[in-house]
Amino acid sequence: MLRKGTDVILMEKKKTINEITDEAIHNGGYLAHVYFDLHAHSADEVKNLMVGFIGKLTKEKGVLYAVGEIDEPLEKGGVFSTWAEVKLLAEDFTTLAKISAQYSPIGVDIMRPERVALDLSQAQGLLLDISQTSQNFTRLIMDRVLSKEEIETYKKKMDARAELGKKLISGKKE
Repeated sequence: MLRKGTDVILMEKKKTINEITDEAIHNGGYLAHVYFDLHAHSADEVKNLMVGFIGKLTKEKGVLYAVGEIDEPLEKGGVFSTWAEVKLLAEDFTTLAKISAQYSPIGVDIMRPERVALDLSQAQGLLLDISQTSQNFTRLIMDRVLSKEEIETYKKKMDARAELGKKLISGKKE
């Protein structure tokens, strides 16, 4: 505590990783080891890609921290591969699920808490997030495979789907 005239300025103690983790878990967070693999044309490239990827994870909404250990790249048939174990603290289960849906890890070990607890709102939100991720992936594939006419037909169907979703949501609120 510092005193300046009659003002009192409190200096906050910096929290340790364990304190941040304990507080987050107490407030509904999840600590997990998440395993990712990457592949490239050189050992340096695959290492750099993985470093950048872990950095990207730290910026995802709901990720409180992500720290990774990268394994030495292996070469097979001219392709270099590596994997990383990322210790990730998510503010809630939905964040952890979004990371899994968006980045397709090769493994996930939830370390804490012992039980997954979701209220109905969280469960419904999670299911919609999974649906959106699936829709985004489908759209990507469709854009690469379908003709322009087929894409237009698909877009019309998706617009109709969005309208039905809005109608469903507004009907449930009444």
